Amino acid sequence: MSQGPRLTVQTEHYAVYDDLLPPDPCRALWNYFQLQPFQRIDALGMQGQWALEDSAVLRGPTIGWQQTWDAQYPTHTPVDALMKAVADTAPQFAALAGKSGSDWTAFSACPMLYVAGQGRLWHRDADDDLAGWTYYAHPTWNIEWGGELFIAERDTPPADTGVFLHRLRPTPDHPEPPAWKSHLDNDDASRLLMETGLGAFVAPRPNRLVVVRGTTPRSIAKVRASAGRHVLATFGGQFKKATAPTG
Repeated sequence: MSQGPRLTVQTEHYAVYDDLLPPDPCRALWNYFQLQPFQRIDALGMQGQWALEDSAVLRGPTIGWQQTWDAQYPTHTPVDALMKAVADTAPQFAALAGKSGSDWTAFSACPMLYVAGQGRLWHRDADDDLAGWTYYAHPTWNIEWGGELFIAERDTPPADTGVFLHRLRPTPDHPEPPAWKSHLDNDDASRLLMETGLGAFVAPRPNRLVVVRGTTPRSIAKVRASAGRHVLATFGGQFKKATAPTG
């Protein structure tokens, strides 16, 4: 029986909480995944966020807390229990994401599905994000199936490297090219991260919440073939920086 979130580890870069939800909400959330209108990320124009071989990663609708994306909390679906649990746990990871109501008021929540051979490139959060979070919704996982969250324990990357730590080269017709379209080359990202080549990994243990400071680089290891038909099912999003009131 779950007694609520249990802090497993916390560093200056990330925090891990296990047993976030009781068993019944976990089962309901897994059911939720069966019913969502997932789309391939390449069909959504997100090729730059994943390598070419990861273009079939599936993404579902994004739900917002205190802000509307595709939908807004409360949705009267099993996602509500997850989002409330994240919000209720937020005071414990304020050192990473800031304080609710002053540093942030809104966060996003989006379901994702990864199958064998798929992962995600190294990246950090956008400039208007304080931290990112990931929750593992699959009911079972084996340590040999891959899908680990890799976290580079290093200083904040230079802002001009962009969200994916690599930018396209400027040309006369694109003097300021977008950083999210650089998926065919990552030379400077590799050079930056290989300066130390050190970090941590977090296994995708079911019912686990991971919060990562927005400026900390992270990636998702590819799911191994040994996972078979088992999918890496995650919910995740970002805590958005609060905007100053106008008027």
